[in-house]
Amino acid sequence: MHTLNLGILAHVDAGKTSLTERLLHTVGIIDEIGSVDDGSTQTDSLALERQRGITIKSAVVSFEIDDVTVNLIDTPGHPDFIAEVERVLSVLDGAVLVVSAVEGVQAQTRVLMRTLRRLRVPTLVFVNKIDRRGARDEAVLRAVAER
Repeated sequence: MHTLNLGILAHVDAGKTSLTERLLHTVGIIDEIGSVDDGSTQTDSLALERQRGITIKSAVVSFEIDDVTVNLIDTPGHPDFIAEVERVLSVLDGAVLVVSAVEGVQAQTRVLMRTLRRLRVPTLVFVNKIDRRGARDEAVLRAVAER
């Protein structure tokens, strides 16, 4: 059996935990998709995380797909908790860098991408919130390509 350590990284409020919930639902780990606003997500287990609607500590959820054990790691996005993100980077086999189509490429996004490149972590950029009011998905895709 192989193991894949996959990190979900982004700037604050890009939708990392919501994406994690969707992925867990898709693979059948959870029956209902939790909500950050309701404090019902799998990976935000601290009372303060549930109260404030932010991720403070990285959380791992493991599941199997065929002969691969996937360790999905939901990380904090707030710059105050960057040390928690850095702690995870050394174990990643791959990363999903989430960018909000509403807020666009942020300073934190650029820092994370530079670090992932320096560490040679294969990275997929996922543009989230394209269905939200104020979404600028085309502009965000250009900004990702340029920056």
